[in-house]
Amino acid sequence: MATVDRQSAQDFARWSRDLGAVLGLPLDLTHLPERPKTTALTLISRRDHGAEVQAPTSILRFEVPQATLWQRLTGQGFARFEAGDLIGILPKGSDLPRFYSLASSARDGFLEICVRRHPGGLCSGQLTDLTPGATVAGFVRRNPAFRPQKGRKPVILIGAGTGVGPLAGFLRANRRHRPMHLYFGARAPQSDLLYEAELRDWQAAGQLSRLTTAFSRHGPKTYVQDALRADAPELARLIGAGAQIMVCGGRDMAAAVRDALAEILVPIGQTPASLKAEGRYAEDVY
Repeated sequence: MATVDRQSAQDFARWSRDLGAVLGLPLDLTHLPERPKTTALTLISRRDHGAEVQAPTSILRFEVPQATLWQRLTGQGFARFEAGDLIGILPKGSDLPRFYSLASSARDGFLEICVRRHPGGLCSGQLTDLTPGATVAGFVRRNPAFRPQKGRKPVILIGAGTGVGPLAGFLRANRRHRPMHLYFGARAPQSDLLYEAELRDWQAAGQLSRLTTAFSRHGPKTYVQDALRADAPELARLIGAGAQIMVCGGRDMAAAVRDALAEILVPIGQTPASLKAEGRYAEDVY
């Protein structure tokens, strides 16, 4: 058994050689990723953050492509999508798509993603260089495992950096004012508190029940897992009442959040693994 990350040709070739060694055969296979079918996506607007803390990040909003009659009937393509689904972007010079979580749904009338520019990053560099009117090649991939469950029970949203994107999408769609609590980690409020104005509006409108922020470069250094521990009794109460937890962001952050929640859940006899088995703990980690 082996894992292949992001259709890595190197990982696949390594696995084939290992398999060949077990079988006693010379086996050296080459994986050529199939180029996905894409649609031209036109950038409508962009908002830029993070330059002050050396973490340039953009909220990019694209026009929804016109759906064909067949797509509207079947829900394929861009006819139907939800916040938390993935948009695959095919950067110029590569047949390997990069995936970004959507911060909007089809009913919003636009496609929105958060992208941090990584040094030397092919796709993030091309995306963050776009100006309104420019196009990229993209497609939608459904991600039904990362959505709030149906019902009225509370939802605890936990994210850092660009991981707030799909969580903002859930809040935007929360028109029935379901209790939603957001824990958001960023570097500093002046530079990369993404969706700051919208978060205020959603809170005033009842779409966001409570916002808790953690800043690593402003005031006492605090990370999102520290904010969770500070709210341990309230979180245990919400989870004991049936709340769902949704985490989005980097792998290190997600691991630290799991560790914090493991401590918080002890008094109510739960663990992140048990909540996951119940469908109440979902991660979108990159």
